[in-house]
Amino acid sequence: MNTEKILGASFIVGSIIIMALYILWGVLAPFLGKADLTAWGNIWFIPVPPLYWLIFLPILLLILVGGAIFAWIGWALIQTPSPEEINIEEIEKQLEELEKEEETKEEVTAEETKEEEAKEETPKTSAEEAAGESEA
Repeated sequence: MNTEKILGASFIVGSIIIMALYILWGVLAPFLGKADLTAWGNIWFIPVPPLYWLIFLPILLLILVGGAIFAWIGWALIQTPSPEEINIEEIEKQLEELEKEEETKEEVTAEETKEEEAKEETPKTSAEEAAGESEA
């Protein structure tokens, strides 16, 4: 099994467990009278954290993830050159130079192939034919 599939399956299982525990802690525990705002409780064998955590942890996670995303966006903006630093004319000149280099390379290779074809197609002279017959 691919590592991506294993990772995806573990994400699914983990998210189902987290959702089930959150429902257990936030919905069932208060109705069963096993939850307190600041103290730990138990439902059957499952520990129930204080209800304060049910509000605090998602908000903390949201703030941390949002901060990380904004920091990443800021880093990307810092690394991107400003439009004034990008000289379009210079880039166009570089592109033209590259195109000219490619054209010259293509011309050279075309000339070489023509020369090779010409060497292969040149007919033998009568003296070369006669020498070839006498050797045989």
